[in-house]
Amino acid sequence: MDNGFDKEFDLSKKELNAFIAWYDAKDAGRGASFFAIDKHNNNKGPFSNRKDYVIFNKILTFEVSEYSTK
Repeated sequence: MDNGFDKEFDLSKKELNAFIAWYDAKDAGRGASFFAIDKHNNNKGPFSNRKDYVIFNKILTFEVSEYSTK
C-alpha cells in the first residue's frame, strides 16, 4: 500500500483472476476504484459476512505466491 502497510490475502484461483482482471481494467481507466475481498474463514465475530476493500490508487505493488494443496 502507498502508506507502507502490507496486506496479505489467501485467495482462490478464481478470486485471484477476478482481482487481476479488476486491476488491469482499472489501470486502463475502467471500473470501480475498489475491489472487495471476501474474508471467508477469517470471519471473526458475530458477522455473517466480512469483506476487505482494497483501493486501487493505494496499491504500489502486489505479489502472488502459489502453493500446492497436496
